[in-house]
Amino acid sequence: MRVILALLFLLATAATARAECAPAHDWSGFYPAEALDRVARRSTPGLKSNFDEVLLPRLTDRERRALGPVRLDLGQREDRGHPMNFYATSDGRIVLPLSSVKLVSDLMLALAWYNRHRLPEQKVYDYAAMLAWRGPSPDGVRALPLPTLGVPDGDAEPAVEALFQKLYGTTMVFIMAHEVGHLFHRHRATTDTARSQGQENEADAFAVELMARLGAAPIGIGFYFTLAAPFACAERSTHPLSGARVGRLVTSLRGSTDQFTRDKPSPSRERALIESIAQDLGRVATLLDDPDIRQSTRLVGLSSRATSFSPARPGGDRQGLARQAFEGDYVGQWTDAKGTSLDFRMRLTRQGATVRGSYEFGMGAAELEGTVTGDQLDYAWRWGRDYFGRGRMRSLADGALQGTWGYTRRSEGGGTLSAAPR
Repeated sequence: MRVILALLFLLATAATARAECAPAHDWSGFYPAEALDRVARRSTPGLKSNFDEVLLPRLTDRERRALGPVRLDLGQREDRGHPMNFYATSDGRIVLPLSSVKLVSDLMLALAWYNRHRLPEQKVYDYAAMLAWRGPSPDGVRALPLPTLGVPDGDAEPAVEALFQKLYGTTMVFIMAHEVGHLFHRHRATTDTARSQGQENEADAFAVELMARLGAAPIGIGFYFTLAAPFACAERSTHPLSGARVGRLVTSLRGSTDQFTRDKPSPSRERALIESIAQDLGRVATLLDDPDIRQSTRLVGLSSRATSFSPARPGGDRQGLARQAFEGDYVGQWTDAKGTSLDFRMRLTRQGATVRGSYEFGMGAAELEGTVTGDQLDYAWRWGRDYFGRGRMRSLADGALQGTWGYTRRSEGGGTLSAAPR
């Protein structure tokens, strides 16, 4: 978070747009039909089992009477208006569209895979921001999560699978319990923001209470809300996600610590886990309510490109091969004129004297294009729609790069960068 706020301060001389809602997109057809068929075959039995055999038996007799008939509905294939939408209906159905289930599953698998491979999980959140702001086809092609993020789609390694099950499983249980809460309190869809917020708070508290009875800490919910945050728009949502809502969820979670730890073999460890989840949710609340951070998320979403997400693998296919200057993957330091430094990664491709590429520094990707003359690259860069300039880099004898950058037409004055081949 300090990096985000520091970068916003560095760019304070440029005009910034106010925080706003991401644009609405048509999400129909995001996943191909065969992918949703696989979700129907593989995921729905487990979800129904959790709902019918785990959640519902934990309801009290009073709750069961108040609810009446309630069932899980997995018959809807997609929601064209929102990629992660789940809801309850007045006739007692809890609707989980298959495409929404698939997206949550894919994103949780990506987080687990990045975590276990010691890759920056922020890439997954940046990907979600790109989808929110640029839509399902940001560069003219559907940016499906796993191929875009470079995550294998198949049998996961045991460590990845174990973490995925914790993240995905507890998230989906929380979502189902939350929707049961809406039915229990007899909530109705409303355009009144204050009323919607109140309904969300009640449903969240119900979900926490039900998961506490299960003794299942909602490990994945902070990750889920962080992924959903770029899509949040109280002005057009019947399930508004706000910092105030998440703050009340934190209060409910901490107030239920004793229930979560009851009958646990290591209560102190469980208390530490609940507190860790509460702290993660506190950071989500800040992300949702701080206009500067929301603005930075907007810039990340607008500046990211689908081709920039797949991680470079250790021992890649260029290892050991001769490389020409200004080509390949680099890591280094991006420094502003005041001396503040940020780590950055850069990928360059070269054809003759023309070089194209992108670099990222924790805030999405900036694109560059330039021409090589001798050992010097003169280039133009652009980050999102609001920031652009020029720069100059020299290639050193060991393959490292050093240079300067500036705003608009200047190639210096903004700061410096240095990078070594990866």
